Amino acid sequence: MLEEQIGERLFHRNRLNVRLTPAGKELFLDARGLLDHHDRLFRSARSRTVAGTVRIGAIEGFGAAMLAPLLARIRERYAAIELDIVCDFGDGLRRSVETGSIDLALLLQGEETPSAMLLDRSRLRWAGTPDYVFGQDGPIHLASYPEGCPVRASALAALESHDIAYRLTATSWSDRLLDRVIRSGRAIAAMPEGQIPEDMKVLFQPSHLPRLGEIGVQLLERPDLDNEAARAVSGEIADSFRGP
Repeated sequence: MLEEQIGERLFHRNRLNVRLTPAGKELFLDARGLLDHHDRLFRSARSRTVAGTVRIGAIEGFGAAMLAPLLARIRERYAAIELDIVCDFGDGLRRSVETGSIDLALLLQGEETPSAMLLDRSRLRWAGTPDYVFGQDGPIHLASYPEGCPVRASALAALESHDIAYRLTATSWSDRLLDRVIRSGRAIAAMPEGQIPEDMKVLFQPSHLPRLGEIGVQLLERPDLDNEAARAVSGEIADSFRGP
């Protein structure tokens, strides 16, 4: 037995269940790391021979921005794979996956899709410039992607549920425009915690801003996915969220 070889007890056993001991948990993490490393080495060895076109969708706004560094990673590792990118809203992407018009979809939403792989969960935060000043009586000024963005929906729902007045000062799919408005100090925005620029700050103003929830990043695959290139891209996307 593995426990005899290691010389430590790995499981707590009783008639109802089996639980890992602290040593078992440590070994499990190491073993999972080895398996992940094995998968990366295997994909790297196969990358020279995998070729084809992969149709991948990303939700408008934050989801599309999140896809950009992943595309660079895939181009670097799979030179013979061609990527066709589609941006749409969540419902449209799910329908496209179901009908087979795209192979994969990167979703960003508050509620999980049971058939999708959960890649990450990120808390939403209010963000703005360090010198942003809240008005005493006026509405909260927001910069946001247009209707259909799940981050926008979460932010507005939180404000409305607390009867906090707001004004959409800038609404656009243009990241450059929204960034300029926020940096000018004219508005703030709701953002996933990991996507707040280093020179902006998280705004803690309980008297002005309600607490926000979390947003999930999910990967949805076509049910009959038999494309080797698509499976390779799916693996790289999932691997990128696991970290090094």
